[in-house]
Amino acid sequence: MANLAGVPTSGGATLLVNGMWTSSNRTFKRFDPANLKEETGTFAEGEAHHVQEAYTAAAAAAPGWAAVPPGQRGAILARAAELLEARVEEAARRLTADMGKAIRDARGEVRRSVAVLRYFANEVSQPMGETYPGSSVDTFLMTVEEPAGVVCVITPWNFPSAIPAFKLSPALAFGNTVVWKPAEAASGSAVLLTEILMEAGVPPGVLNMITGNGRALSPALTGDPRLSALTFTGSNSVGLRLRQAVADRNVKVQLELGGKNPAIVLSDADVDDAATQISRGAMLSTGQRCTATSRVYVQRDVAQSFCRRLVEEVERLTVGDPYQETTDIGPLASVEQCDTVGGYLKLAHDEGATLLTGRARYEDRDGDGSCLVTPTVLTGVSSDSRLMREEIFGPVVVVTAVDDYEDALTAANDTVFGLSAAIFTSHIGTAMDFIRRSRSGLVHINRETAGIEPHVPFGGLKASSSMSRELGKSARQFFTNSKTVYLRSPAE
Repeated sequence: MANLAGVPTSGGATLLVNGMWTSSNRTFKRFDPANLKEETGTFAEGEAHHVQEAYTAAAAAAPGWAAVPPGQRGAILARAAELLEARVEEAARRLTADMGKAIRDARGEVRRSVAVLRYFANEVSQPMGETYPGSSVDTFLMTVEEPAGVVCVITPWNFPSAIPAFKLSPALAFGNTVVWKPAEAASGSAVLLTEILMEAGVPPGVLNMITGNGRALSPALTGDPRLSALTFTGSNSVGLRLRQAVADRNVKVQLELGGKNPAIVLSDADVDDAATQISRGAMLSTGQRCTATSRVYVQRDVAQSFCRRLVEEVERLTVGDPYQETTDIGPLASVEQCDTVGGYLKLAHDEGATLLTGRARYEDRDGDGSCLVTPTVLTGVSSDSRLMREEIFGPVVVVTAVDDYEDALTAANDTVFGLSAAIFTSHIGTAMDFIRRSRSGLVHINRETAGIEPHVPFGGLKASSSMSRELGKSARQFFTNSKTVYLRSPAE
């Protein structure tokens, strides 16, 4: 089903250290989540000594890469964008084989990765540093930027192409060297992107990539004294452990973590449009987005009509073979994710939630050898339920009727997370108030909670983020250090 002809798995030689592909004494296999009997690759199980060798290579390459003119670094990223664009179909099929994303969605992700590479290829040519007036006429005040140093990049499986591009592009553009640990499930896509970057001209040692088990490699990744900065996207529990692991050292940390993203639908909204947007935000990518819509608070007098339209939109989505062009929603990424989502659906059944569409129990994996799941809309869920408190990371959304905007806003903000939030209203004053009072790093007016663009900052509040931002000009702040310079001309 995967049809991965021409897609590299490198026969287990999937560790890139100092410009050389190498293998390990141990390997692991990955299987297509749409057909669990079909193997999609054999990859090296990296060990602690491989990570140490990667840090040694990155530290040795750091001075030379930092000295490369920014325009030349940008030209390498631009070349990588061209190479990836020429291989969109191959990269998309590799991505789908890794984690089951519907092929049209996978192509869109790869094209976003191309856009990110191009953005940072150009961003290196933008003004850097600042100048200030001084108290003395013979002293010039300015700031200059330098690379942060050796950066550890740890990326998740849900966006195997785009999130690595979010992190690797600015890290390399601004002169850092990298030790990259992709998620096991995304190993195939990681190998492909690494090959493209190396073909584009990234020098040996500047980018090092280690496949393998994240928990086993974590002490080596976080414990190396040459580590200058750590950027991670993934679960809150892992992110907190990583931050604690480097807390006693002067390591810059960038964490993008989970979300429990709300959408508010008011009675003055276009209910049809809101249902379409929320269906997309909750269900596409099989709900496996940290920005996915998870909770909906709808004003009571339009709740019935909204729920009817939402169910219609959800049931219109085609669930099935992710390689088919007509498919909207592919399988969950792995058996483990099936079990996680299944646990939440069992909880919904046990707690007596009302099922508007979907399945009260998870049964889709019985006998068909895939991780397909039915998109589910629930109502009648307590605000204290784990269904309302925890990130499900699957195509499940809970709808709750509320009396008015104030009730909706209070409920929307009642979460430890703060990544993305949306409101649907035709009243500009209400929209402006929501912008001010929503406790989320991303605020959407009359659009779904998911979806970002590379030239604007991305990040959450509260437990969703370390408060540092990715993408746009914010990326420069994390991947560089600033020096303040007092330049005085001595009297002749």
